[in-house]
Amino acid sequence: MSPAPPACPPRTRTSDRHRLFWRRSKGWDAHVRDLEQLADTPGFLRLRQEIIALARLNPDDRALDIGAGTGLLTLAAAPQVRHVCALDISLAMCRHLEATLVRDAITNVDVVAGEATDLPLADGSVEVVLSNYCFHHLSDADKRRALNEVGRVLRPGGYLVIGDMMFRVGIADARGRAVIAHFAGKMLRRGPMGVVRLLKNGLRVLSGRGEHPAGVDWWRRALEDAGFAEVAVRTLDHEGGIAFARWNG
Repeated sequence: MSPAPPACPPRTRTSDRHRLFWRRSKGWDAHVRDLEQLADTPGFLRLRQEIIALARLNPDDRALDIGAGTGLLTLAAAPQVRHVCALDISLAMCRHLEATLVRDAITNVDVVAGEATDLPLADGSVEVVLSNYCFHHLSDADKRRALNEVGRVLRPGGYLVIGDMMFRVGIADARGRAVIAHFAGKMLRRGPMGVVRLLKNGLRVLSGRGEHPAGVDWWRRALEDAGFAEVAVRTLDHEGGIAFARWNG
């Protein structure tokens, strides 16, 4: 087996290139513990199993985890592949994941601070790209930029598997209406604190600072437009969904 070229730059670092996303990431840096607890819930563990199974990982694969967070996918993929590049916009998330890797003596993962729309990897440097609950934080235009970047770094025939929110915010989308109604009901049952959270989320959406989930049809079109083949997108029994595709470049 020939030695693998580095799939990503060495470890986390702060540089001039990262100052902009450092400002963007500060909102996440206070939520490391929250995300770690969320990643340990049964729903996210099941989603992780589905994503990893669809990725068809092989021992020689080099993988990229976009929006790695505290390592939900990275830690599951690492024992099955040659190398993982774990990318996240939050330096605090990156540092937390690096501490976990040291604690667990995992040596085939590099953690890199970076953005999905500007991947710091070489062309054709990975066989698999994974992502879980990252893309809904991007606008539709940035999702497409990120998919183009994924195509650039994937080797021909490589796989992309994305788990994410998959519905549209708005009255025209039946699934979106059902998801929002379910969330609103859940918050209202929590009493005054739930009402406050519901109002805060509504204000974030109205101000354009909220999340930007896309529906199944959007994902299917966007993946095909970006040059992917064997595109399969399906919803789950909650607000989430899974998209699978093979790079045809």
